Amino acid sequence: MKSFFYIVFGGLAILGIATVFAQGIRFLWPIVSPSIYAIRMPSLPSIKLPSFSSIKMPSFAGAFSGFSQSMSFITSPGSTASTTISGIKRIVRYTASEEEDLISLATMSLPNTSNAKVTALSYVVKNIHSNAEVFEHNSDRVLPIASLTKLVTAIVARQKINPEARITINRSIMSAYGNTAQFRVGETFVASDLYYPLLMVSSNDTAEAFAQFYGRSKFIQAMNDFAQSIGAYRTSFDDPSGLSALNVSSANDLVIIMKWIDENDPGIMDITKLKTKTVRAHTWINPTHFLNWSNFAGGKNGYTPEANRTGAILFGMDHGKDKYAIIVLGSAARDADVVKLLAKIK
Repeated sequence: MKSFFYIVFGGLAILGIATVFAQGIRFLWPIVSPSIYAIRMPSLPSIKLPSFSSIKMPSFAGAFSGFSQSMSFITSPGSTASTTISGIKRIVRYTASEEEDLISLATMSLPNTSNAKVTALSYVVKNIHSNAEVFEHNSDRVLPIASLTKLVTAIVARQKINPEARITINRSIMSAYGNTAQFRVGETFVASDLYYPLLMVSSNDTAEAFAQFYGRSKFIQAMNDFAQSIGAYRTSFDDPSGLSALNVSSANDLVIIMKWIDENDPGIMDITKLKTKTVRAHTWINPTHFLNWSNFAGGKNGYTPEANRTGAILFGMDHGKDKYAIIVLGSAARDADVVKLLAKIK
């Protein structure tokens, strides 16, 4: 009985205390609430992206050794370009309909040091479908071409070497300058797999692998014979990689070579448009800077101290109805030059 009274009266006591507390809160709330509302949590810092993205050019090994350059692309007011953050890099993706504006805006956003003119010693912009020339400067001048050589290396290898042939990487092959393909002595590849490091990461070892497998002097002779056979008479090769300053051509000859590839072996350009390719333990990442442009139809870059920066690039315009080759030789700012020349196409 005693426990019963404890439970009943204890419960009533707790209920009374709760009632008093609630009434107190009800009385005090109008007094303290203004002060509470006046207290604001500090707002989190907003992440505001700048009006441009800085695209850092990677340094190239091998025939691209020592090159690093940046270019800014400005988005126009009201642009619908989507922006994402990946790691610490800002990535801007444009729709195909915006690319005409992008070309003009990219031209205006180039570094001040390259605003005056195209820096290349020789260049040409030509419609390879109609052979109509849009713009040129010293386009018949013979200059070193660096790794643009590998376009012809690929052509000859695909003509002369069985795609299923097994090629072993030996020390003689690995003695070529650079190792952008990250080969190891003793590795064996089928020939068809080696076109990816040759054209995507400009592997000098791969160029030597093809040449030495076929017979180096015979292979280089076949490269020269090919150039002459298609009318690229100012073109001459001394090695299969482009490291030699004796590998020379003209901008007009390179248009002929690009046109031949487009009409006879477009698979070469298809490889140059790949972003990555994995073969067993190797993954090769293409450093070309126009890969995300929908009108990029393939191409090759090069660099040696004697040649400076070189480029041979195809762009499809008017929904692919026209295809233009842009060739730059002896350039101090290859990608900036290409963008300026691309803007010449109407």
